[in-house]
Amino acid sequence: MRNAQPVLLMVALMALPVASAQQATRHNPIPVAPPKRSGTSLTIVVTDENNVVVPDTHVLLTDKTNSEVLQVHTDAAGRGLFFSLNPEHSFSLRAEKENFYTVTQAEIHIAGAQTLELTLDHVQELKETVNVTASTEGIDPAQTADTKTLGTPEIINIPYPTSRDIRNILPFLPQVVQDATGQVHVAGGATYETTDVLDGFEITSPVSGNLAMRFSADAIRQVDVQSSRVSTQYGKESGGIIDFSSGMGDDHFRFDATNFIPSWRTNNGLYFDKWVPRATVSGPIVKGKIWFFDSADAEYDSNVYVDLPAGSNRDPLLRGSNLAKVQINLRPTDILTFSVVNNVQGEDHQGLSLTTPASATVSRDFTAHLGDVKELHYFSGGALLEMGFAWNEFRDHYHPLGQSPFLITPNTAEGNYFEAFRGTSRRAQGIANLSLRPMTALGRHELKIGTEIDQINYAQRYRDRPFSLLRSDGTLYRQSVLPPLTDFDRNNFETSAYIEDRWSPWERLLLQPGLRFDWDEIVRRPLFSPRLAGTYALGNTKLSAGIGIYYERTHLDYMARAMTGPRLDYYYDSTGTILVGPPLVTNFFVNQSLLHEPRFLNWSIGLEHQFPARIFGGIEYLQKSGTDGFIFQNLNTSSILSGNYELTNTRRDHYQSVQFTARKHFAGDYNIFLSYVRSYAHSNAVVDYSLNNPIFSPQTGGPLPWDVPNRFISWGWFPTPLKRIDFVYSLDYHSGFPWTAVNQNQQIVGAPYSHRFPAYVALNPGLEWRFTFRGYALALRGVAENVTDRKNPVFVINDVDATNFGAFGGFSGRAFTGRIRFLGRK
Repeated sequence: MRNAQPVLLMVALMALPVASAQQATRHNPIPVAPPKRSGTSLTIVVTDENNVVVPDTHVLLTDKTNSEVLQVHTDAAGRGLFFSLNPEHSFSLRAEKENFYTVTQAEIHIAGAQTLELTLDHVQELKETVNVTASTEGIDPAQTADTKTLGTPEIINIPYPTSRDIRNILPFLPQVVQDATGQVHVAGGATYETTDVLDGFEITSPVSGNLAMRFSADAIRQVDVQSSRVSTQYGKESGGIIDFSSGMGDDHFRFDATNFIPSWRTNNGLYFDKWVPRATVSGPIVKGKIWFFDSADAEYDSNVYVDLPAGSNRDPLLRGSNLAKVQINLRPTDILTFSVVNNVQGEDHQGLSLTTPASATVSRDFTAHLGDVKELHYFSGGALLEMGFAWNEFRDHYHPLGQSPFLITPNTAEGNYFEAFRGTSRRAQGIANLSLRPMTALGRHELKIGTEIDQINYAQRYRDRPFSLLRSDGTLYRQSVLPPLTDFDRNNFETSAYIEDRWSPWERLLLQPGLRFDWDEIVRRPLFSPRLAGTYALGNTKLSAGIGIYYERTHLDYMARAMTGPRLDYYYDSTGTILVGPPLVTNFFVNQSLLHEPRFLNWSIGLEHQFPARIFGGIEYLQKSGTDGFIFQNLNTSSILSGNYELTNTRRDHYQSVQFTARKHFAGDYNIFLSYVRSYAHSNAVVDYSLNNPIFSPQTGGPLPWDVPNRFISWGWFPTPLKRIDFVYSLDYHSGFPWTAVNQNQQIVGAPYSHRFPAYVALNPGLEWRFTFRGYALALRGVAENVTDRKNPVFVINDVDATNFGAFGGFSGRAFTGRIRFLGRK
């Protein structure tokens, strides 16, 4: 009966407007024309400052004679249509969309069939004129997905730790959790269960599934995170979508620079923390036709761990990135965009912690590159075609800091790490999306079809040496031997297609049915994903609901594990000198013909309401049930210490959450936001086996490593009594992440993930002073990160045989950061 709940939900949603159809008015939340009568019509075409169409713009047309208000949302081609207007009346117009400046026209006279072109400019940190106002977030009846957005004001104003990394602002959205490695999890999913998109192209690492591509925070105009009711345009994910939209130049030359005053920490004395400069330049190459945009950043981070001995407690990191774009308007109907992203990163002591001293860490180098080209073509009838091609590459290399034998004791590691690695992965992708001209048949239809093709290849090389486990008395307990050299490469070809309709049978109702097809050359099974979402708007309230099938991509990391064995484990007696038997052999393997793609059934329902004083609140329930998940199972049922581990489809994941949000926008473009999420993320198989990090246990269930049952976030900025000085803050609280206890042989003790870190709390208040110096606008900010000096550990001694079992480390402590921004000529 559980699976029947979402079906009944959608039936109820579709039946609701039937009972309320007689209440429909000319206040159209979706682009449905009112009943025709004799008169005139007005077609609205909305573009941005670069002549790119702006879909889903809310346009209000007010009849100044009788005060009647008509409204539409523009379609995919930026068009909206008002029918049956009285030519003897005058009208006023207002067009708005979040992250754009509002456009108004006080006096419009209409005769016959007219077309009015509007230009909405993107929000800039430095306004061109003093009389423009950014559009405020409201209730959007045309938005079916549960989408949370961070636009330019939020990216600039929210004080988030280590703000050189755009990933670090994502946890200030309700359904996003960031783990200790910096990776993010959307709606209870693993990192690889989320698709990361930059300007329409996927940037997720093809093998690990991580969000590894970096770019300056100043390069991004908007971040949209979709956690449920995701369009069929997107596939191969159950967690959701993280969609980054980068900037572009316009007809004004702009230059801004952010130069962090080096931050300092106060734990056990005052010391240097980090320095991160970044700069952005943009403008016209040929005004009105060709523009450029370039955003670069660099970072030096000392990464001092105050709970480690002085002299061996630093992990210096050096990193840089650059995003460059050019847009060419070949003609009014054809727009061409080129983009290039480059990343480079080096870290001296990756993995430094209480249990891993500097000598046992690795030196790691990482590079990533992305190049893409995209064309937009507008058809005269109102259709829009988007075509593009992208190529990206990730190179990862780490090596130990010497050749000393690697020893693992209950308390710490000793010697030098046993493994060197070099890997390269590449993705070539082609996309095509066609939004057809809206049509009328039992209401209004906006059809969209598309396809995507991906060619992925990766190569990996491992060089391994034996490593040993010692007992607490120093005697040898086990020696593990991996192949000294492992070389392999692998390819995968993926193709997909989708069709989707935005159907408005009544003025207040929007239904979005869709069907997606996926196939890849590893699993080789055709996959069909039907989905249905809808919204119903009544006054200041909006009801949303949806249900759909979501298939995972073939996670290539599992394929790679099956090509790196075998591992031989030699066990010794209590003296550590005599073998107690033949080596135990462990292998990982995959039988592709038996595999199915992991499958999720996701359904959700949400309610949004505008309260008095324009306070916007919402509640959202989400449930995800995953079957056929990939997990390795040991076929050797007689022993957990060795065996043949086969990749199976026996994993079952379950996630459910209740999300509450509230937001208030104040005059002067000030905001305050808060959210609470109660969630549950569990699986029947949580033991993640691998050859080079052996964990011995029967496969069993429990919470997922990123399960946080309680989470509260809040952020905002507002003026102070002091002129031109604003107060900014952010607050992040969540339950501690779960962790697993093991013994000296890496056997799980108790249930996996049955322990938890302390609750995480970080309050980051600050002040920002905006001023003018010699005609140039500047902004100076100071923030106290983690002002309460909460420890917030990131690792733990999890070996029950260690003398300091349960000790936490990697404390963050309080940090004072400064930021000065050069914004250009006032």
